[in-house]
Amino acid sequence: MNRVLICDDEKKIRETYSDYLSAKGFEVVLAVNGAEAVVKAENGEFDLIVLDVMMPVMNGFEACREIRRFSDTPILFLSALGEEKDLLDGYRFGCDDYIVKPFPLAVLAEKCNVIIGRHKGNKLQKEIACCGIVADKSRMSVSVDGEEIALANKTFRLLVLLMENKNNVLSREQILTKIWGWDFEGDERVVDTHIKKLRKALGERSVHIKTVIGGGYSFREE
Repeated sequence: MNRVLICDDEKKIRETYSDYLSAKGFEVVLAVNGAEAVVKAENGEFDLIVLDVMMPVMNGFEACREIRRFSDTPILFLSALGEEKDLLDGYRFGCDDYIVKPFPLAVLAEKCNVIIGRHKGNKLQKEIACCGIVADKSRMSVSVDGEEIALANKTFRLLVLLMENKNNVLSREQILTKIWGWDFEGDERVVDTHIKKLRKALGERSVHIKTVIGGGYSFREE
């Protein structure tokens, strides 16, 4: 049974989420504010953490930042704040996904299943292979069409991140948060620099690393 921590300062909303997800087979633990969520996340094992953004004591963004200091448990934001800046802030602080309220409860349950499944699969999978590229996460080695190539640590992690999310677009902000951390203070163009290094190392297979104008980068199978 997947264990989910849900944090929202409104009792009715907490109970609605809890009742629905419990009926769908999740074990649900509740928190009333960001500070309580941080404590429970640090002292318990969860498959997913669901955070509201606007809360007293400690808001969702702050809670996410604190949780990321000690945990890589997936974090999903549920918020009425739906402007582009709000979503980008969420990813900068380290969330894995962001749903804007209102939304059908069925969507919440499906998001939970997808995020948890992807995270568990990525953790268990020691080797990821696609399009002639094989990345061994345990050895931190990469081979292209059978020939091993050398990649620096962050360039290797960039490749793995893109391959694990193949056919999906990752923004520079998402990549920075996942690889450099939420508190990185440098220019986001550092991502572009590592993309160039990665493409050079992959040679002809670099065609699978696509630039999405206004979006970011994506590993495409075609």
